[in-house]
Amino acid sequence: MNIYVLSDRGMCSSVSYDPLFELEDILAQTCSATILAPLYRSMMMWAQSRSPLLAKGIARTIGVYESTALPKSSDGPNVLLMVLPFSARLQLLSSIPNWRSRFDVVAAYIFDAWSPEAYPSVARQLDHIFVPMPEIVNSIQSTLEVPVSLLPFASDVLTYGCGRLERTIDVISYGRIPPAHHLAFANAFDAPDSSRVYYRSTPRPGHDFAQVIPSDQQRHPLDTQQLYQRLQTSKLALAYDTLYPGMRQFPYSFVTLRWFQCGAAGCAVVGKRPTTPLADELLDWKDSTIDLPDDPCESVDFIHALLQDTPRLHAIHQRNYLRNLDRHDWRHRLQTLLTTLGLPLPHALAQQLDDVRSRHHADALKSTVR
Repeated sequence: MNIYVLSDRGMCSSVSYDPLFELEDILAQTCSATILAPLYRSMMMWAQSRSPLLAKGIARTIGVYESTALPKSSDGPNVLLMVLPFSARLQLLSSIPNWRSRFDVVAAYIFDAWSPEAYPSVARQLDHIFVPMPEIVNSIQSTLEVPVSLLPFASDVLTYGCGRLERTIDVISYGRIPPAHHLAFANAFDAPDSSRVYYRSTPRPGHDFAQVIPSDQQRHPLDTQQLYQRLQTSKLALAYDTLYPGMRQFPYSFVTLRWFQCGAAGCAVVGKRPTTPLADELLDWKDSTIDLPDDPCESVDFIHALLQDTPRLHAIHQRNYLRNLDRHDWRHRLQTLLTTLGLPLPHALAQQLDDVRSRHHADALKSTVR
C-alpha cells in the first residue's frame, strides 16, 4: 500500500495550519506516507499581487498550481489523503494531472467542514470525506452523494502528553477567548502585586504564497513543540464553547482541537464546555472540563479558589493526561480512518498504537488517580 498526503505546507504558514501539518507528519511517520506539497505557479503569484481578474484568468487557462510529480510506487493500492482547513482547499487536487485515475482511494479530512454548498464540484469524486462534527455528516453526504464519517479531533499525546504535578504557569490562554474575560484575567493576574502568572500566547503572523521552505526550517514543528511545552507547565488552560457570546460565530458547537491539546498536556481546562452532545461522549470523565461563571469578575474569583485546591488540580493533571492518552491520540483517529476506508494498518502505526497502550498502562500504575 502506498499512501500519499497532499499538503498545503508549500504555500501556507500560520498557526491555523500547524495542527494539520502535525497530523500530516504523524501520517508520514506511522504510515510511511509521502507528503506532496505543490506550489503556486510563479505567474499566479505575480497576478495575485496585481489584479484578481488577471489571477482568475490564469487559473482558468493554465491552472493555479505547478504540476505535482508522483514518485514511482510499488504494487498495491495507491491512496491519496488530504488534511484540509476547509472544503475550498479541495481545489489542491488540480495540482495532480488526472488525479482520479492515478489513485485507488482518495479521501479528505476537513477541519472546518460546515455547509455543503461551499464544497467545490470536485468533492463528488472523492471516495470518502471525514469531518469532526456529527451535526453535518448527513447534510454533506446527501448533498455530495459521497460517504461521510465523523472523525473527532485529537492530539499527539504520545509525543507531548504530560501529567506532571508541579507547574509554573497558573493560567494559559491562546486562540479565541471572550475579550471581556481576557481583560479581566489580565487585569487581575498580571497586576504588579499579583503572585499569579497569566500567560497569553499570541500567534505568529500568517503567510500565504510562501516560497518552498526546507523541512528543517519550517516553523510549525518548533511552534507546536513550544505550545505543548507551555501547556505542560500550565495549571489551567482557557477554552470556550464556539457558541459562547464573545466568540467567533460558528454554526454549531463542536469540540475543537484546544480541548484535546490542553487535556493531553494535563491542564485543567476551564471556560465553557461545548454544548454539542459529542462532548458528553468524548469528555466523559470527572473534571474533564470546568465551567467558569459568565461574569468575568466572578470567573477571576473562581480561578483564585481553584488554584488553591492543590489536591484537585493534581488529580486533574494526571486524569486528563491519562484519559487523552487512552482515547484521543491522533493514532487512534488514523486507525479509525484507515479501517473505515477498508485499508490495512501499516506496521509502524500498529507499533505506535502498542506504544500508546504500554505508556498508558505504565503511567496509570504510577498514578494515584482512579
